[in-house]
Parts: sequence; structure tokens; C-alpha cells
Amino acid sequence: MVFYTEYSLEGSNTFNIKAKANVFYEVSLREDLDSFVRKRKFMDMPRLVLGNGSNVLFVKKRFKGVVLKNEMKGIDFVSETDNEVVLKVASGEDFDEFVDFCLKKRLHGAENLSGIPGSVGGAVVQNIGAYGQELKNLVQSVEYYDFDDLEVHTIDNAGCNFGYRDSVFKHELMDKTFIMSVTFKMSKKYTPIIGYGALQERLTGYSVLTPMLVRKAILSLRFEKIPDYRQYGNAGSFFKNPDITPEEAQKMAKQHPEVKMFEQEDGMFKIPAGQLIDLCGFKRTPTPTVGVAYTNALILMNLGGAKGREILDYAKKIKKAVKQRYGVKLEPEVVII
Repeated sequence: MVFYTEYSLEGSNTFNIKAKANVFYEVSLREDLDSFVRKRKFMDMPRLVLGNGSNVLFVKKRFKGVVLKNEMKGIDFVSETDNEVVLKVASGEDFDEFVDFCLKKRLHGAENLSGIPGSVGGAVVQNIGAYGQELKNLVQSVEYYDFDDLEVHTIDNAGCNFGYRDSVFKHELMDKTFIMSVTFKMSKKYTPIIGYGALQERLTGYSVLTPMLVRKAILSLRFEKIPDYRQYGNAGSFFKNPDITPEEAQKMAKQHPEVKMFEQEDGMFKIPAGQLIDLCGFKRTPTPTVGVAYTNALILMNLGGAKGREILDYAKKIKKAVKQRYGVKLEPEVVII
């Protein structure tokens, strides 16, 4: 285990926010966690498990606690049948690299999640989703270290309580665990998921849809919509896309016909949050340091030198404007630290 004090977090978050951690641990093995918990003075401090830092916003200049940087690596084949392969993936693996690994091994299911930044562990916490697929559809189980009883536990898919950008790791197990690995069930048979409008349009004209073709199409769509965080710091979608009831949707259609809504399988209607933000004029009203992407107003950007508090204040301004104009409450997808 390697640890540092007074550690700069600027290179550990994709918003490129300047912040420091009192203590910064790099965790590569189970033994590293055992070593950490033996240091009582650190165990008594606030702690933050950090993957690739692609879904966090540091608001304060200093995290007065311990950052546990997930560096666990490795992909193991667990079992195989005629139709499926089960893989156990260390939580510190880069998620998009895992998707690429699967496709090269002709294992399918994750291709629609191509290009999503972050670690495998962070992907589970967030239950990432895109272009008609969600991670919960691939997860068999999750192995985690419990800081209360100092044991390793495994919970199945149902125990993860997956929801829209949600899981048990954001609630009952929040700040209590360190995800060590995720077991995925991948298919040997490819079934394209191309119902998403923009993806369907991008693939028009192809008689045969291969997994790699779909991956390339999705990567190109993401590249067009999401600015490179190395140029303009961002964490992708800042807010969740809100759901409204059928009654609320009927009222919205009458009062605001410009708002596009999409009916879900459960009868609720989903509204693209970026659309509401755009309609409220935020593409035209950046500050010197914070703005939204012209390609997708759902993405808040550090235009250069922004402080975390400035980005949060801008997000609050957006949230207030959308609520006042459309009566819709936006919830952040990004974790505020």
C-alpha cells in the first residue's frame, strides 16, 4: 500500500478541480485494506473511495479525510457454457477498457455502454446506462469489503437494489464499503440493441450490425456530444433525466408543447434534462469559468480555473430555473463532495 499526505486531487477528477486530501491511499490488494483499517487514526477520519474521479465534484478546497484510490486490477474467467461466460473483474479496471476486452473475446452485452468513463466499481455504484442498456442487466454479483465488520461479502444482483443511476452502494452501504470486484455474465450470442433514435440513425444503411460497428457508432456519438475533459473539465451528465407521471405529462404537453417526452415501460414519462436546460437559455449564459456544452446542455463544464463551488452554484441556478419554468425538479447524477 502506498499513501501520501497533503495530496493534490486535481489530476484525480475529470472536472479538473483543484483540491487536496489530507491522506491519499492507493489500494491494489485486499491486504491494503486490512493495513488501512489497522491505522485507527485514519479509520476515524471521513473517507472517500475514488475510482477514476469521473462522477465527483469537489466543492471544498480540502477533503479533510482519507481518499482510498482504487487501483485493483485483473479480469478472470469464472465459468463458461455454450451461451454465456462469467467474468470476475477487479473494481479498479477502467470500464471502457473492459468493454473493449469483452468485444475482442467475442463476449456481448456491454457494447452499448462504450465510452463511459470511470472504473468498474464506480460503474456499479452508479448503475451506468446508455443507448438502451444498463449495467444491472449484466451484473451477477458484487464483492465488497465492509469497514464495519472488516470482512469481505458478496451480494447478488437483487441485493444491489439497482435503480435508475442508483444502487444499494448509494444508500445502505454508502461510505461503509469498498467494492473489490464485480462478476458479470456475458453472452456469446450478439443481440443488437439499437432502439435509441440517434444510434439507429447512425447505423442506417448497414445490412449487418456487428458489435464492433455498434461500439464505434456509440463512441462517435459520445465524442460529438461530450467535450474532452482534458480541455474542458466535466463529468458527463450532471443531472439525471427526470421522470413524471402520465398526469403530469398530459399537463406538460398542454402547457409546454415544446418539451419532448418519452413514455417508459412502467408508464412514466422521461424528459431529457438537457432539453429543459437548453430551453431555459443556459447555452447562452455561461460565466467566465462555468458553462454548459453546446452539444448537450446536460454537461456542465469547467471553462478554465473554475472552483467546485462555482460549478455547484451554476448547477443550483439551473435547477431553480427549470423548476420555476417547468415545475420539474432536477436531481444531480454527480456526487458532490
